[in-house]
Formats: sequence, structure tokens, C-alpha cells
Amino acid sequence: MELNGVAYSHGHLHRLSDTADCMADDVSAAHIRFETSSGGARAALGDDDYARMYWQTHGRRMESIGAGLELLATALREEAAKLQRASKTYKAGNDASTLRT
Repeated sequence: MELNGVAYSHGHLHRLSDTADCMADDVSAAHIRFETSSGGARAALGDDDYARMYWQTHGRRMESIGAGLELLATALREEAAKLQRASKTYKAGNDASTLRT
């Protein structure tokens, strides 16, 4: 199979799918660590004027980072699923087109 000038085989597509899935796991783990760290920082700062000012200043950015990590993990999982389906379709098409004796 060729796409944008790059030739892919069933094995290539399968490895790409596995890699995208592993990347999704890594990004999900980073998101969990980020949320844990962010919550820990919030607890450590307490509830005084400085803490409220800090979260007022940086809270939106922190929320955006968390949302971005979650979005990236979701997108990678969706791409991994698409690549897995493409790999299966490619293999089935290749098997169907092979001459049998």
C-alpha cells in the first residue's frame, strides 16, 4: 500500500498502531502525573491570599495543559485504532489477492 509516496506493509501498519497505542499510554500516564502534581501543589500552597492569587494567575494555563494532555491521549488512541483497522484491511486484501494453487 502506498500513501503520500510512502509504501506501507501490513507489518508497518501494525507497528505504527502499536507505537501510537504506546504513545497514548505514555501521554495518559503523563496526564495522571500532571494532575497529581497539580493537586499536590494546590494543597501545598494552602488557601491564603498568595495561593488564591497564584491559582487565579496560573490556574487557566494549568487546566489547559491537563486538557491538552487528555486530548492528545484520546487522539493517539483513535489513530491507533484506525491504523489497526487499516492493517487488518490491508492484510485481508492482500490475502484475497494472493493466488492459491
